[in-house]
This record gives sequence, structure tokens and C-alpha cells, in this order.
Amino acid sequence: MPRSNANRRDVATSAPGGGRAERRRTRGQALVELALIVPILLTLFLATIDLGRFYYSQITVTNAAREAAIEAAANPTSYTSGTCNATSRVVCAAVNEARGSFVTVAPADVALTCPGGCAETFGKQAIVTVTGHFSLLTPLMSAFTGGSNVTIASTATANVIIVPVLPGATPTPSATPEPTATPEPTATPEPTATPTPAPTCETPPFAAFTHTQANKNQPVVFTSTSTPTSGLCAINYWNWDFGDGTSATGNVPTTSHNYGPSRKGDTFTVTLTVTNADQPTTTFQQITTLR
Repeated sequence: MPRSNANRRDVATSAPGGGRAERRRTRGQALVELALIVPILLTLFLATIDLGRFYYSQITVTNAAREAAIEAAANPTSYTSGTCNATSRVVCAAVNEARGSFVTVAPADVALTCPGGCAETFGKQAIVTVTGHFSLLTPLMSAFTGGSNVTIASTATANVIIVPVLPGATPTPSATPEPTATPEPTATPEPTATPTPAPTCETPPFAAFTHTQANKNQPVVFTSTSTPTSGLCAINYWNWDFGDGTSATGNVPTTSHNYGPSRKGDTFTVTLTVTNADQPTTTFQQITTLR
């Protein structure tokens, strides 16, 4: 009688070495597939790391430009090209901000320009451009960046801060007595009254503010809650740095700024600097997240 199908399968399974050969073929195929896919996965992993480092470097260069612009707004004449020292604080602000990051910013990579000259004059603007140098880890991203060494540049603008000074009263000089013709001594003139100095404020103001935004299509409204608002030490000058390279200065305790609907969810560091008539200054920073 012919054997059944079940008997044929039993014979094939029990054949000497049949199962082991099949297992060896399967294991060899898996090793070949692993050897092919591991370099691809490793390359993609390194490219992902490079992309994150590049994004972080862009943020670092942008922050360095903003820090240098804020310093230039307060000290526009403290700049020497290619030098970071006590007389070139603008360059030092950018270099120190980028120190320890993935991007390199040298003193020669910081440039300051002021339309009409960098002087402490009302209405002047300080424009700072910072250039950073970034190196890729893998050649995969080089096809998109044009090479392994990438240059990242950012520009920030700030208004030069001018604190108004109230003129004090100038005492009227007393008349010099004319000498007499006789050798007899003249009467000693009585001393003139010493003018009483005008009172000044030595206490710096307190800086703080709040912000509101109706929705992502509306501008963000910033309201200063700084004190004092009256009296001898009353605040008379507000300087707003909105964190995106723009600012507002002058008598603006309440202001608004439109970041645009495409910036929803972005975070900006907004800086408020307040000053009273006798020039004590206080700066307050707050992180603002758009709706």
C-alpha cells in the first residue's frame, strides 16, 4: 500500500542533518541582513545628532547677537573690532554667550554698525551681526549644507538707551568787591548764601511686567508693573526688548508687539529696563510663550 502524506512528512523531518542545515541557513541570512542594515541605522542616528547640534547652534548664535545688541544699546562706544576686553564689552557679550556650545564665535566674528555713527544720542540704533562656525560629524548632512564646515550668521538691532538728565539750578556768582582807594581796610563782605542742592533719588526702581494675548492672531500686550510711578524716584523711561531683535523705548509703560501667527508656541525672553530721573536703572527679564 502507498504511504500516507503524514508518513512522508515524518520521514523528511527525521532525515539526518535536515533540521540543522535549515537552521544554519536561517541564521546566516539573519547575519547578512544585520550586516547590511547596521551601517544605515548608524548613519541615520549620527545624522539625527548632527541635525540637533545644528539647530542648537543656530539658537546659540541668535542669542549671542541679542546679548551683544543689548550691551551695545547701553554702551555703544564700547566696541573694538576683533577684540574682547574691558573697552570692547559688545564683543565680549557675544563671545561669552557662545562659549561652551557646539558653535565657535571668535572676537573677529562680531561686527557692530550704527547708522550715522555709534554715539550715545537719542534715536540711534545699534546693529550687531554675529557669525558662528559649526562642524558636522557625518558627511550625510554635507549634501544639504554644502560642506562639513557650516557658517551661521544672525543679526540683532537695539535702540541706544539715553537717560534724560534734569538740569539743576546754577547759583548766581556774587559780585567781587572793588578795592578802596584809601589804605584803611575795607569792610569784609558778608559771605553769600550757599544754594541748597536739589534732592536726588539714590534708590533704583523695581522692574516687573505682565503680558496678555487674546489669541495667536493678536499681538502680545506688555504692561509694566514697575514702581514707583510717582514722587521723586518715579520712573520716567521704559526700554522694552521683545526678544526677537526688536524693541520699544521712551515713555511706554504699556506696549504691544505682534510676533505673527506662525510663531505660535515659540518662547521669547522679553527684557524691561526702567530708569528714573536720577538715572538708577533696573532690568527685569521674563520668558514669554506665544499661544
